Amino acid sequence: MVSIEDIEHARKCIKGHIKTTPLHHSPYLGELIQGFVYLKLENEQITGSFKVRGALNRLMTLTKEQVSRGVITASTGNHGLGTAYAAKKLGISAKVVFPKEASPIKMEKMQKAGVEVIQDVGYAEVESYARKLAKERGLTYVSPYNDPMIVAGAGTTGLELIEQLGNIDAVIVPIGGGGLISGIATAVKAMSPHTEMIGVQSEVSPEVYESWLAGHWVDADEADSIAQGLMGGVEQNSITLDIIQEKVDRVILVKEDSILKAMRILYEQESLVIEGAGAVSVAAILERKNELAGKRVVAVVSGGNISEEEVLSLIN
Repeated sequence: MVSIEDIEHARKCIKGHIKTTPLHHSPYLGELIQGFVYLKLENEQITGSFKVRGALNRLMTLTKEQVSRGVITASTGNHGLGTAYAAKKLGISAKVVFPKEASPIKMEKMQKAGVEVIQDVGYAEVESYARKLAKERGLTYVSPYNDPMIVAGAGTTGLELIEQLGNIDAVIVPIGGGGLISGIATAVKAMSPHTEMIGVQSEVSPEVYESWLAGHWVDADEADSIAQGLMGGVEQNSITLDIIQEKVDRVILVKEDSILKAMRILYEQESLVIEGAGAVSVAAILERKNELAGKRVVAVVSGGNISEEEVLSLIN
């Protein structure tokens, strides 16, 4: 498991390489719930998402031999970009296994960042394929979520938001593999035990939700989602479910239409260009506004690696 001390240590390690992202008050969303809504803008992080926090923390622990051999990871985009940035910063060769169907914009960004992009398989196979290549080529595999160092790095987001805003009633966090919510929940519950932690997935990509309900990892059917960054199977031995079971109060699903509506609101009301995966926390507010009425809520906007043209095309 990951402790608050692990997260505080991660912050000391990565502090000079990342931004402390803004906590933005949203009058529009606050009025919707007759309360207060704040957006933790991880889209303004160096690589456009929170993922660089964990990638830096993990790559900083590599031995000299591991550094000389290089690393490989699996990613739908944002973790790959974070790993690319961290690898370049630390002088490490990196490869990213990237789904065939995923965003071409993210692939182009990774290539520009200097990593080798391997695009041989689909969403469900990227992690197992990356692990296979790591074994064959003697590379260090860097998990997007199933690693204490990755979770601790992501948890630095939670330290920041608690320091930026006291007395938070609820924090809403997107869930893909669960690394972000595992880290944030560990930090938040240590510093503010009364704060409710809410995880969100799309109803068409519900693996962590179904696993949370069952109390163990289960395979769930997955369809293509606007929230591409949350798609892909989760490793059955992942540490994240145990942390979610212990630290997260509930996991909910949102409709694809609500994700689109959230992207529209973020664009039109807040002038934010946010990808689907980053907007699911706001989609949860739209669907659960009665449950959140009168509360002080933080919605974590996990990433914004999407073009304005793509956003306009989707919401129109």
